[in-house]
Amino acid sequence: MTKKLLRLLEHWLTIKIGVEVRCCLSFFLMLFYYCVYRLICGAYQADILHMAEMMASAYLFGWIQALLHADFDEMDRLGLREWAVILAGSAAYSLTALLCGWFGGDRLAQVLFFVYMVGCGLCTLLIFYIKRMVDARLLNEELRAFQQRGNEEEDSV
Repeated sequence: MTKKLLRLLEHWLTIKIGVEVRCCLSFFLMLFYYCVYRLICGAYQADILHMAEMMASAYLFGWIQALLHADFDEMDRLGLREWAVILAGSAAYSLTALLCGWFGGDRLAQVLFFVYMVGCGLCTLLIFYIKRMVDARLLNEELRAFQQRGNEEEDSV
């Protein structure tokens, strides 16, 4: 396999893994809200079709975000672009919920779902930001330790 093809495959896999992580996270967040809503309404079952719609929309919107380079795991601050991504994603999920009837026409549940998804987007942004900061700190510590080992080996020669 040529190096160019290998690098292309690595790049595609990196994007795919990111989409899968966002898809799973988005699906879980939507499913949690949906199940709490169903419990409040007195129902102890969740519609499998609704869950399939949630998964499909999470996967579709995850790929759209990746193709638009609007990934949560790459955002460094909460600026206009980040707010636009969070609001557009929340609106897309809310519109999907409305069109698919996840909340049976309950407008309050629909509005609260939008607010919930905005809050989840903000929390996700914060979590990925903290993770990158920790990863950067750990990499810098490893680099310093590696450099010190190299200096100690030079001194002993």
